[in-house]
Amino acid sequence: KLIKQTCQEFKSNKNKSNDKNDDIAGQIKDKNNDEFICSLALPYVPGMEVLKRRLEKKLKIKLFFSYPYKLQSQFNQSLKVPSKSVIYQIPCSCKETYVGQTKVGIDNRMKQHSKAINDNENNSNSEMVKHFQEKKFQCLFDTNDAFIIEEKKDYWKRRAKEAIYSIISESVNTHDEINAAWTPILHKAKRLIQRKIESARENYNKYKELKPNEKQDGDSDTEKDSIL
Repeated sequence: KLIKQTCQEFKSNKNKSNDKNDDIAGQIKDKNNDEFICSLALPYVPGMEVLKRRLEKKLKIKLFFSYPYKLQSQFNQSLKVPSKSVIYQIPCSCKETYVGQTKVGIDNRMKQHSKAINDNENNSNSEMVKHFQEKKFQCLFDTNDAFIIEEKKDYWKRRAKEAIYSIISESVNTHDEINAAWTPILHKAKRLIQRKIESARENYNKYKELKPNEKQDGDSDTEKDSIL
C-alpha cells in the first residue's frame, strides 16, 4: 500500500511540476512499458522475489534488483577519476558527519567549505560552522577527509540520494524530506547502505593514493553501481 501510494504521488507530482524532487531512489516512470505505473530499484536480499511478484502482478510496479558489491565494479571505482556531479561525506572529529551534493567537483566544493570554516562567521549559513560553534569549538570537520559516496549527474537524483545518505548517516546537514513510505524500506536496507558508504570511503582513499598516470578518465556517461 505504501509503495503504491508513493508511485501515485510520484505520477501526480511529475504532472504538476518538473521542479519537484519526485525521483526518489531510482523511482522512475516506465516509458517503455505502459503495463507498469512506475518502477523501483531496491538492493537484493533473500526473499525479495516474493515481493517482486506481488508488486508486478497486483500493483503493476516494476521491481529491479541491484547488486552493489561486484568485485569488478569496486575495483574500477578505485581507479576512475570522479566526475564533478557527486554526493559526498565529510566526517567530524566528534564522529558526526556532513553529507552534501555538488556539480562543481569535490575539490572545488571542499575549497568552498574550507573557506567557510576558516572565516567562522557568527551568522554563517554553513551547517558545519554552526555545528562546531554549538560544540564550543571542541570538534572540527576536516575537508581533507572528505570522500565521494556516489556519482550522479541528474540534479534531482543527487538531491534524493543526498537525503537518503543523510538519513542513514544521521548527518548534521539539512536535506530534502522523502516520502514516509520509504522509511521501512530504508530501515531494511540500512546496513547495506552503510556498507556502501564505508566501501566508497575506502575506494576514494585508494584513488587518492594513486599516481596521476594510474587514474582513468571519469568523464564517461557511465555511472557507478549503486545500491539505491
